Amino acid sequence: MRFEAIHEADILEDGSVNTLLEVSGTPTQIRACFPTELPRLIDRELSTDGETTMLQLRYEPTEHNRRFLEPFRTYGVIVQYPMVYVEPLRSVLRVTIFGPDDEVQRFVGDMRELATLEVEQVTNYSPAVSHQFDDLTDRQKEVLLTAYEQGYYDTPREATYEDIAAELDCSASSVGQILRRTESALVSATVSDRTLES
Repeated sequence: MRFEAIHEADILEDGSVNTLLEVSGTPTQIRACFPTELPRLIDRELSTDGETTMLQLRYEPTEHNRRFLEPFRTYGVIVQYPMVYVEPLRSVLRVTIFGPDDEVQRFVGDMRELATLEVEQVTNYSPAVSHQFDDLTDRQKEVLLTAYEQGYYDTPREATYEDIAAELDCSASSVGQILRRTESALVSATVSDRTLES
């Protein structure tokens, strides 16, 4: 079983945590990782559409869990879900937040006390771009994120179609085709949004 993304996480009034996770693996593997008799586990629900598997967990948090989630409720920042696992084995997440500069800085300062944190990018928030990414298929997202992580979009370019294909266990021509379609969709949507604004 592997964690793919966190789609929702919140502390409820009774102090328990309710979270919605995107996971990969067979239902048997996933249930084995979260047996109903697991300490602190209150409830679990597994659902799949054949392509994406979602696991809802409600559990009593550890002190570290609680301290990690509290800042999301304390500061005037908004978390953009999903939080994507970029290194599932090490529980490394990519998290996008937005809000007033001073609130974001306070939030980041608080989080640095709880976890190793690296700020990848600071930019003006563009909701249109976020929705465009959400509209991509799961496969397009997977290929695009892998290309990004491999350095395909770095200057100078650090990866080729072949490098990305090796990571995804598919053909280079398939990677090229998916990336071209994905880039075309993102650029078209971005330009259309700018045209509507003017």
